[in-house]
Amino acid sequence: MRQMSKILTASVLVTIFGLTGCTQESEHSEVSAVQTYKVHVQTVELGEVELMAVVPGAIVPEQKAQISSRLIGYIKGLEVKVGQTVKRGQLLFSIDSADINSQIVQANAGYQQAIAGLKDATLDYNRFTQLYKEKSVSKQQYDKIRLQYSIAQQSVAAAKSALNQAKEQLNYANVKAPFEGVIVDKMAVAGDLASPGKPIVVIENTASLIVQTEVAGDLFAVIKMGDEATVLVEGQSGPLVGTIYTLVSSANPKTRTHTVKLSLPVINDVNSGTFARVSFKRGVRHTMMVSKTAVVNRAGIEGVFVNRSGKAFFHMVRTGLEVGDKVEIQAGLALGDQIIVDNNQRILNGDRVDIIGQKDQVEPEAVISDAIAITVKGA
Repeated sequence: MRQMSKILTASVLVTIFGLTGCTQESEHSEVSAVQTYKVHVQTVELGEVELMAVVPGAIVPEQKAQISSRLIGYIKGLEVKVGQTVKRGQLLFSIDSADINSQIVQANAGYQQAIAGLKDATLDYNRFTQLYKEKSVSKQQYDKIRLQYSIAQQSVAAAKSALNQAKEQLNYANVKAPFEGVIVDKMAVAGDLASPGKPIVVIENTASLIVQTEVAGDLFAVIKMGDEATVLVEGQSGPLVGTIYTLVSSANPKTRTHTVKLSLPVINDVNSGTFARVSFKRGVRHTMMVSKTAVVNRAGIEGVFVNRSGKAFFHMVRTGLEVGDKVEIQAGLALGDQIIVDNNQRILNGDRVDIIGQKDQVEPEAVISDAIAITVKGA
């Protein structure tokens, strides 16, 4: 019995010593697992940023003309095509000038008659003037001849004006482009009857494209002439900067919106009617933003390592909008937290960190904008 007791006691001691050895080995393993990483950190701070109001717009030409004829007549020589580029002064179409030529002939005949009448009146006026000086005719007779001479002069002037007007009409028979541009519409063909006010072709100046948009009254109240806005044009690789040059104060009675026009820099390969998004600055807000490199993924959970007394601790975060190389932090961090922004892909919770430097602070006035913008200062 005593022998059995000694055997049990020895077994218990062996077990205890074995467990103690395992525990010490485990503790040693854990100590050896803690590593030290050299990192850069940033202090999360609140910044003042701009809020943007994004509205749809369209690219439109500043110069657009509906070309029609001042004359009534049949169209001939309408050779231009839709999409064709035309120079200023280039012939677009012609109007049959047969009627105009007849008017010129008629006006010229009236002018020649007026000249003949003036010659006859001049002879009578000169003769009666001499007779009046010799007191061979009465003043009443002389005044009558002088009046006839004055009327003949006015008739010549009127006939000459009519002739010039008829000749001027001939110039309107050849309709030319008022500016360099592109034919975007053609609403008649050769042989159609042209009349004043009836458009024949539409021409746009593609070298002076602008952005036109409609804004609500609350946004219209905070923007002003000369303000700049960011314009994203469909098909363009990057944003453009537009400058407000027209604000229509009267609102559209149906939509209750105001028309705003913005000038653009010279752009290529963009046609009128192209869709655009215009971002207007309308105020400021405060929020937090951190570098994208600070956000890591652990087991499908996004988080940021926070430095506390030289150790890295994983904080789960909820991210929001990404702007450039920054990402919004909606929850999980607090102002003043010192976050690790690099060399953090292999860090584990509780690892030691050696701060070798601090990122330069982002100025509070720096703006990141895209409907929401955030500023982060470097610690």
